[in-house]
Amino acid sequence: MISYAFFLFACMIPPSVYCRYINEPDLMFLDPATILFYTLCVVAFLTGACFAGWLMPPIRLRRLSLKAKASSTAFLLMPLILGLAVTIVSDLKLVRSSPSILLFLFAQQGQDLKSAVAYQVDQNVTLPPLTLIGIIWWVYWRYPDIGLRGWRKRLLLFALSVAVIAVIASSIITLSRSLLMLLVCGIAILYVTRKTLRGQVGFNFIFKGSIAIVSCISLLFFSFSFLRGTDSLNGQIYQLFGYTVASYNRLAAMVNGSLRFPFAGKGIYLSGFLAFNKTFNRLIPVNSVMNLPSPIDAFDSPFGAITRAGLDGTLVWPGAFGDIFSELGWFSCLFVLGYGMLYGVVWNLIRRGKALGIVLYPCFAFCVLFWFGGNILLGSDPAVLLVVAVLLTGYEMILVRPLGMGMLATLD
Repeated sequence: MISYAFFLFACMIPPSVYCRYINEPDLMFLDPATILFYTLCVVAFLTGACFAGWLMPPIRLRRLSLKAKASSTAFLLMPLILGLAVTIVSDLKLVRSSPSILLFLFAQQGQDLKSAVAYQVDQNVTLPPLTLIGIIWWVYWRYPDIGLRGWRKRLLLFALSVAVIAVIASSIITLSRSLLMLLVCGIAILYVTRKTLRGQVGFNFIFKGSIAIVSCISLLFFSFSFLRGTDSLNGQIYQLFGYTVASYNRLAAMVNGSLRFPFAGKGIYLSGFLAFNKTFNRLIPVNSVMNLPSPIDAFDSPFGAITRAGLDGTLVWPGAFGDIFSELGWFSCLFVLGYGMLYGVVWNLIRRGKALGIVLYPCFAFCVLFWFGGNILLGSDPAVLLVVAVLLTGYEMILVRPLGMGMLATLD
């Protein structure tokens, strides 16, 4: 409902305010077709989530507890240290291969940095920190269940802090806002989820937590904009509007028929992973069988289409529902219904304390909170986190055994 409230807020921004910072006509202002479409998608999403909840009725869990084998600390530290080591090595290799990265950063030439190392960033760097993010979420959720005391608890928290710093460093040298926001929002989502499952969430908690999260995300956003060379107030507001409310203006253009992406109808906006992931397409050649465009052509195509629609061609995000609408039109609600069902399944998995739910739920919730961004749920990042979740599930199956409903213990 937070995302829906933000959408309604965006549709009520006066055109004079919007057009002052974004040089384009305000098509979304109280537009009935756009509001109707978005509302139908939200209803479909909630219906799917409730249906999945009905199929998988929640069980009331006792507090999870992990009983030490030789060292319960090692149970959590081993995946964390492995992911941390790979991430650090990957970052060092990137800096060694492109030493100009540090110069670009210090000179606030972030856009030049993104262009200079785009290939390395896409191919080599984002995978290790993304894997580490999934491990961080798992450790953050699991460590209270072990009941560590003294130096063992301090050691684990220190390692967790170092891992977080490593992801922050990776985000900075690649100027990837999405990685850092995914990490921070994921930890916040897990914190709120645990409080919710324990019945410890009240109005004051929600109010103060919302302010803290919005403030933190805003600080991260403006900091990265500064690193990319945006240091004026108007420039920062333009970036903020461009990455958020402007997406709904593009959705309004799509719904009203004035904007259509060149490759719409080929399915590439439904799942970037299926369409462009090289590893997957070596196994199942979806791209070649369906004659899909190259990733570069697909990336470049919206710029010209948006310019021809009379909008700012440098801002291309149409939001998650805009991506889906470009493929399915008003039948998008059926696709979003499936999204809701997936969300409901993952929610019930985390309520049961399953590793799959622990890693995937923060990602799914992040995708919902950032509906104004793009349709990323079936993209490469969630696919990587799914692999991490499966590996951690196998890891737990080997090293732990159930002690009753919702309880785990390491094997003796």
